[in-house]
Amino acid sequence: MKISGSRFLIITILILLIPIYANWKLIVYGEKTEGIVIKIVEENTGMLLSFYSVIAYEANQKQFTLKGPENVEYPIGKKFQILHLQEDPQNAIIFSIKGFYLNKFTSTSFVLFVLWIAFYLSFSPKSANRDSGKQKMNSNKKNCRKKLV
Repeated sequence: MKISGSRFLIITILILLIPIYANWKLIVYGEKTEGIVIKIVEENTGMLLSFYSVIAYEANQKQFTLKGPENVEYPIGKKFQILHLQEDPQNAIIFSIKGFYLNKFTSTSFVLFVLWIAFYLSFSPKSANRDSGKQKMNSNKKNCRKKLV
């Protein structure tokens, strides 16, 4: 099976767009509001320590909070643009590349990307320079044989 370079590139781009696809409703229909970092929260989950910046924003005359990206500490008082849905203001993200990419689908995208690269490399044609060690040893043995007289 041979996969062309253009197909490889298209599938790679689709895999890398998974985190953005997860937020497509927010990107297309979301409303912008301003949020501000109000505190830093540390969470101890077993042996791991994670921290989040908590961002407060207002939507529909109500206050909401949003956890920032994991282990990214923003200073208290920093302002952000927040995207939220009018009918579901708790469904919100930071309006930035980090906000689009650092979500629960990032790990899925990363695992699929690694598997895709492994799949592609396993089916890519071997070049003459990538001969296996066995083939090189066998070819050396054939050339080194001499007849004894």
